Amino acid sequence: MKRLPNNALHKALIKFLRENIETAVYDYVPDEFKLPYVTLGAINVQDKSTKMDDLTHLSVQIHLWSGYKGRYEINVLAENIINLLSNNQLDMEEDGFYSNAQGVDFYESFPEDDDGYHGVISFEMLVQNIEGDKE
Repeated sequence: MKRLPNNALHKALIKFLRENIETAVYDYVPDEFKLPYVTLGAINVQDKSTKMDDLTHLSVQIHLWSGYKGRYEINVLAENIINLLSNNQLDMEEDGFYSNAQGVDFYESFPEDDDGYHGVISFEMLVQNIEGDKE
């Protein structure tokens, strides 16, 4: 049976960010929040399996939110996250998955009306199911 790594990636990425950045990271943004903060957005999944390996290509959007009127705060936060993701492999082995490759595809930032800035990092991974045989 094909296992999708969506939940494993979501769990590992939230944990990794919470352990490595000082900014709040939310799975669900509470009513009482302080800027800046980080959330996860869309996760896209593509089956890349071969006859021998159960592989999935995933891309996830990491959203950065800032109340600062300029780009400085959002860009510093993005640079920190991008460097962390570029230099550390996400650990999903507890859930039976392994990251064969990972990297940041792009980053963009833009004003959010008059309320600061919003940034989006697109993070990609090639994940292997290491638990059981592919059916």
